[in-house]
Amino acid sequence: MKQFNLSQPIPAIFDEMRTVLAVHRSGSMAEAARVLGVTPSTVSRQVSRLREVLGFYPFVKSDGNWRLNPSLMNLIEAFENAEGMLANELRRLTQNEANPDAKREVKIAGPASIIAHVLIPQCPDLAENRPQVLPVFERRVNAEGLGLNDIVIAFHPPSAGRFKVRRCATFDYALYAPEGWEMGGGWITLIDKFAAAHIEEGQRIFGCAPSLKTDSFDQAARAMQILGLAGPLPRAVARNTPGLKELDVEDFAVTVDLFVIHHESRSDDPEIRATVDWIIRSLKKIGGGRIGTDDAIA
Repeated sequence: MKQFNLSQPIPAIFDEMRTVLAVHRSGSMAEAARVLGVTPSTVSRQVSRLREVLGFYPFVKSDGNWRLNPSLMNLIEAFENAEGMLANELRRLTQNEANPDAKREVKIAGPASIIAHVLIPQCPDLAENRPQVLPVFERRVNAEGLGLNDIVIAFHPPSAGRFKVRRCATFDYALYAPEGWEMGGGWITLIDKFAAAHIEEGQRIFGCAPSLKTDSFDQAARAMQILGLAGPLPRAVARNTPGLKELDVEDFAVTVDLFVIHHESRSDDPEIRATVDWIIRSLKKIGGGRIGTDDAIA
């Protein structure tokens, strides 16, 4: 194995480490390229350059995803912590001395239904209590880790990594239909990627295959209004969709936990802490929510 030249300055491989971190977070070179704003060929080239420096390949391909070489885990975690600490300190210096009133972007990722129907309506609360925070929302479902986001709202905690994870609320679903709908009138569900585990149950309840599939609950709710279809919706979405009634189906009850996640290196960041607290307050207002405790996942 090639020995790393310790005389080489860390800044010489900073971009390569940042790229490898992005691939590690997303599991995909194409997705890493998207979040970094570069081409996939640039990502591949920087990964290869780090391979030349280290003497071994940073990733192994597993189930279609790029998995970090276990030998690199400690290095990538050290880099991630250092990057977060540097970003926090640079932000503090530039904001406090150059422009103390400047807004700071905090990137928040999560399911579209939670962003649209829970967080966006509560933005005035954040603006009042933390006016220097500029929330930046990104739709994200079932992805592992943070990507390049500051905070992620997810249905599952991350399987590994140094994160602060808070189980903070439950998200309830029920079956809805337009007024006048009768059993046999057709129904809609999400695409298999998001709802494969529940489509069989839906077919049992409705007695037929779905009439339509879509990739978001907002699209489903709109289709229910226009096409007269029934289907499952989060209660938070249904409350904001006129003309729908909840169906009385006793054996359909879906409740999932929600987790708020950020990297432990950001725990002392006042804007991150304030934004996490705001997200938890907002989620609690949807009904069925409960406040949990912080758990560090090592």
